[in-house]
Amino acid sequence: MPRKKQARSIYVTKEPDWKALRLIEGQEERDKAFDSCEYFARTEISSKKKAEATRKWIKNDSGWDKEEIKIILANPDWAFSSTSAFFIYSKIGYIAESTMAYTLKRKEEWLKRGVECLKEKEEKEEAKAAKPVVSIQDRMKEQCSPLMAEWEHYIDQLVDGNFDVKSFDPYNEMRAYNVAKIKPAHAKVIKEEFDAQYQEALEVLEWKDEDIKEAYQNFTPKMRKDFVAFYEKINTACDTLIQTGKATRKPRKPKAVSKEKMVAKLKFQVNDPALGIASIDPTEVAHANELWVYNTKTRKLGVYHAQNKDPRNMGRDGLTVKGTTIKAFDEDLSMQKTLRKPAEQLQNFKGNAKTKYQKAFDEIKTTDTKLNGRFNDNTIILKAF
Repeated sequence: MPRKKQARSIYVTKEPDWKALRLIEGQEERDKAFDSCEYFARTEISSKKKAEATRKWIKNDSGWDKEEIKIILANPDWAFSSTSAFFIYSKIGYIAESTMAYTLKRKEEWLKRGVECLKEKEEKEEAKAAKPVVSIQDRMKEQCSPLMAEWEHYIDQLVDGNFDVKSFDPYNEMRAYNVAKIKPAHAKVIKEEFDAQYQEALEVLEWKDEDIKEAYQNFTPKMRKDFVAFYEKINTACDTLIQTGKATRKPRKPKAVSKEKMVAKLKFQVNDPALGIASIDPTEVAHANELWVYNTKTRKLGVYHAQNKDPRNMGRDGLTVKGTTIKAFDEDLSMQKTLRKPAEQLQNFKGNAKTKYQKAFDEIKTTDTKLNGRFNDNTIILKAF
């Protein structure tokens, strides 16, 4: 027999025989064994693995106080990455006495740095919490503010009689706005911002309130009409953008239901030893283009044909299941027939050839009846294509 090729080592330095080293007893022998692994661990093991092994030892095997462990583990990885001892410990289960003494000296250093790290973390969290959160609404308002300020200036010009409302085209101004792309959500914000002014303009046009008359005494009847027309143009432009957004918005795709979830409540008979038949995995029913079933109680053999067949069977079309009922099947093509000799006739409905199934079904001389889609405890799921 040819000899098996040994797996190539991923290390340059030969890896220690960890199993043999674990069996060593006696402190002096263990110290020597531990020291013999140092060079390998230092040169071949990554800093990340060393840090992970050190953290694991501190957490599970150091025996230190819980509060001390919490503080020490707050240290960054680089504080532990130069220590090879705990990687060796993870392999052989013991540490040399001299190495442990050095580790205890480093404990104070880790504690000091850990306190600083925790303090820095706490300060960052406090700064984050203190930072004001800008809502999406406020952010959109901020993006639109230069445009709205420009329109406010138009109103001042209108009051001074230096603005032609007919030339005002807010829809195109929103489309050409270069600070941010005005989307339907922005248009809604703009409309809401000007709503109070629009309501006041309507009162000015009505010209019945004494306070309004006093405040707008310099407005001529034409200016009052232009005042309302100005805001109505803004409202119309905003409504146009909002409605366009609704019309062009892609409909949300319904969340795809997994096959397992779809058939979770489907009732069926696992097998029938007398006939030597058994049901296939019910998940194969989901998105099948063609499904063959047999009812052991009524002796009816049926075939379901999907309404929308996916030739590549990628799950986009085909049969679906709701509760214990098959859905999306073609009611005109999906038929069932009664078997006079089930044990003999069912032998023709095995294997993976679709044409064989259909030919055998066509040869059954009993009358066709339509399927209703309902499954029960007597339904054997023979095959899905």
